[in-house]
Amino acid sequence: MRIERHQVDEERVARAREDFVDRIGRQVHSYSRAGLMTTTEWQLIADSFLDYLGALSTTRPDLGCAEARAVLKDAAEAAVGAVSFAAYYPHDGFHVFLDYPNFGMSYAREDGQDRDPHHLVTAREWLDAFCLAIVADTVSAHGEAFCWARQLMPDEPVTPTLELVDGFAAHFFEEAELPGADAGAEPQPGLRALRALTVGDREAFDAALLALLQEGPHGTGPRSLLPLVPIALAALAYRTHGWTAAVDTDYLPRALVTGFETPGPRVRALGRDPRPDAVARLAAGPVDVERPGPLRPPTPDDEAWFERRTREVLTPKEGEPLDAWDLTAALGYQTHLLAARASASADATDALLGNLRLGSRLGAAAFRVALAEPGTEAEVTVDGRTLRLPACRDRAFGPALWETALSYALVTGSAEDLEPLVAAGPTIATEDPSPFAPYRTALHDHLRGADPLPATERALEQVERTRDKGFPPPPVVLFSQLLRGDETSFNLALLDALEAHRDHHSVADRAAEPGAALNLGILALACHARRSRGWAVRVRSPYLPARLLEAAGRA
Repeated sequence: MRIERHQVDEERVARAREDFVDRIGRQVHSYSRAGLMTTTEWQLIADSFLDYLGALSTTRPDLGCAEARAVLKDAAEAAVGAVSFAAYYPHDGFHVFLDYPNFGMSYAREDGQDRDPHHLVTAREWLDAFCLAIVADTVSAHGEAFCWARQLMPDEPVTPTLELVDGFAAHFFEEAELPGADAGAEPQPGLRALRALTVGDREAFDAALLALLQEGPHGTGPRSLLPLVPIALAALAYRTHGWTAAVDTDYLPRALVTGFETPGPRVRALGRDPRPDAVARLAAGPVDVERPGPLRPPTPDDEAWFERRTREVLTPKEGEPLDAWDLTAALGYQTHLLAARASASADATDALLGNLRLGSRLGAAAFRVALAEPGTEAEVTVDGRTLRLPACRDRAFGPALWETALSYALVTGSAEDLEPLVAAGPTIATEDPSPFAPYRTALHDHLRGADPLPATERALEQVERTRDKGFPPPPVVLFSQLLRGDETSFNLALLDALEAHRDHHSVADRAAEPGAALNLGILALACHARRSRGWAVRVRSPYLPARLLEAAGRA
């Protein structure tokens, strides 16, 4: 059966889409400057995200794109932020963070204050937030807030909405009988759907979901195109039982129901087999991965500025000694210039090759200085010049700098530049408290001939814990396939890694970020696989400049 969506106001759809990146940024920062952000502000922000998501669905009904995924995540986070405020403030602290506008708000405990009854949530607000949390798969992370907010909810007459609130709470938290069990009349469709899910009755579930959809959403705004209760129930059915909705309708966007499951090549790590359809896709020929736009190539003035700053920090004024901080600053300038130049061409230009060689030398030089005995000097060669620098081993030589320097050395293939990095390791100067620590340890173990599998397992677990945290994870799965020694699986993981990088930079205005045009860590592993194992790279992309891969294959 097919159910068509209702008509919405086209002007409101256009307004919801127009300049959303800047508009949502202005909205959240305006609220933060106006005073305490309460349930009201977080609900308004959630509404803005939902309007935009509904507007996106008018041209992409399945919502299967990176932009929609990011918007859903923050719509859920903002809606749950309202619930958390009602549940916790002022008696406990909590935090709300929106990745899309890169905005966060922390709330501390405020002793001596009473809870404001105007800042509690209604049944409708609770239910909408809970449905969004189901679809975004964050119920377990916020279960306590939902339970507290329900207990504090203002007294209301029993309504179908309140019944659904208690129905979802019972289904997820209480393992109790769903409300309405003793009523003489047949329960409402939402409760019938929950009961069918509980007992595994697919026929009853399909009938209840159809009844819900036939009741019809209301409103002319774009968010009315996304009825949250049916979407949440369909998502529960699919993710719990594998049931797909019997009704055909754009009211149930496939991506929201399946959790943005895609039929593409997703590689499982460390010894598990990839999907056969993904293998066939690569076997048919090179797979293309394009970059999102618009990228921002450097102007001649930009290039001249970065080159000048690099020369200046490596050429101190008379009487002023050069120190290791200068090396790290120069590496930073070259990395910015590398990213900018990568935006200008799909392949490596001579200028970009010069960037890579200089960056590789600078990274190696920095860690030669870190390896030197305290109180001595290290002699390094950079850009044809021999420099003497006092030994230094402080936070300037942290794990992130080590990873960057290592990536340069793996891309260029310079054994001379790789040597001090392997000798130093990522924590020569300071411990690594970041989520990237296990990955860096695994890389180091691999290159120094130790067993990298324990650290790789920890890195894979860390990636799962930090998934969708707003920053791209390291290419751990790609690295795990290198260790596995399977060329096909490596290419599948390479395709996954590049598509994940592309999707991250397809959201909001991230295509303009410096790292959008080139992921140095992924490129480094591709070059390392070509050079150390002789593997063919069957992914064709501006992210993988052909000139660099060809050079690695000749080594």
